[in-house]
Amino acid sequence: MNYKTEEKKDRFPIFLFALFFLFYAGQAIYNTYVNLYLSSVGLSETQIGITVSVSTIGILCAQLFWGLVSDRTKTKNSVLQLLYVAVAIIALLFYLNSSFVFLAAAVTLFSIFFHPLMPLQDNFALEYLEDKRWDYGQVRMGGTIGYCLTVLIIGFFLQNNYRPIFCMVAVFMTICRFICIKLPKIEGFRTKENKSSYWELFRNKPLIGLILFNLSFSIGLNFYHNFYAIYFTSDAVGGNSSLVGVMMFASSVSEIPMLLVIHRITEKIGIKKTLIMAGSVTALRWLLLFFLKTPALIVPVNLLHGIGYTSFSYCIITYIGKTVPKDMRATGQTLNVLIGNVVSRVLFGLVGGFISEYMGADKMMLFSSILIAAGTAIFVIWSGKIKEFSDGASLR
Repeated sequence: MNYKTEEKKDRFPIFLFALFFLFYAGQAIYNTYVNLYLSSVGLSETQIGITVSVSTIGILCAQLFWGLVSDRTKTKNSVLQLLYVAVAIIALLFYLNSSFVFLAAAVTLFSIFFHPLMPLQDNFALEYLEDKRWDYGQVRMGGTIGYCLTVLIIGFFLQNNYRPIFCMVAVFMTICRFICIKLPKIEGFRTKENKSSYWELFRNKPLIGLILFNLSFSIGLNFYHNFYAIYFTSDAVGGNSSLVGVMMFASSVSEIPMLLVIHRITEKIGIKKTLIMAGSVTALRWLLLFFLKTPALIVPVNLLHGIGYTSFSYCIITYIGKTVPKDMRATGQTLNVLIGNVVSRVLFGLVGGFISEYMGADKMMLFSSILIAAGTAIFVIWSGKIKEFSDGASLR
């Protein structure tokens, strides 16, 4: 036995952990504060909704494209490095102009390169950890720690001045690029000799069912991240940038205990029951955000995020990693994000912005609660008819 090789395989992947830490630190800054920046330079909530919807058209085109490229490329590292550099450069473009048209174009261009990074990193991590004892959740926890620390610290640092966020994002993405160079090379598996049919993805009924369930889940989550912070800082609630940071910190820090135990939870009760738990808790979270109007009560409600979001995303990401052929795993991850997250942005970016401006974001939270509750109920009925969910054997 080669003990040095075994010891190397057993060593915690600190560079991969650091990559997640820094990427999600950058995501925390951009996702939490970009719409507050757009609002601060004069864009209405309807204009922000239009920007979200228009940028999503770019994501629709880019998401599957980068998944296909990652599966076909010589090394998946090179695709990640290209995207990190592109995101860093595009982030700095926001300083050039503050008109509605320019900012809509900048958000769209940023999204084309930024959003594909999330599923591609997940796929990269699953491939990297395949022959190691470390679970995806343990490494992904680096992203959660990076997110929660950054969103809390930056919230107090900004003091309602959101202009510095783009420089910060550029710095974090540049560091990610150099960390990626240090990681072992992960090859693309899709070659002329090893080529599965893409129809296999669409013939996988459990996978398509999970992705559609993800659509009902993501609508509320996307609205929360795009518009709730604006409502939270309005006179109706009375929050500020510091309290936004605290609220997002509560959400993200709640992921840490779940990431430590989610593998054991799914092993014990299976993916089906874990997803039902996640959907039910998320419906409760949105319902409470509809009723509550004071920051002191709203902030702790977001501790439910860990049970809902972490459980949901872990189940789908690991299911794809276990059941989809190797040469289509990056495509499978991006397909999930495309249908679940991107389509929800297209459908409810403009609608959500309009409702938020003229009816109030709290009404949209009530709608989101009803939607995920209905989606969970439908999943319970549908999954009972699918063999893989009935016996749970292939989903543990």
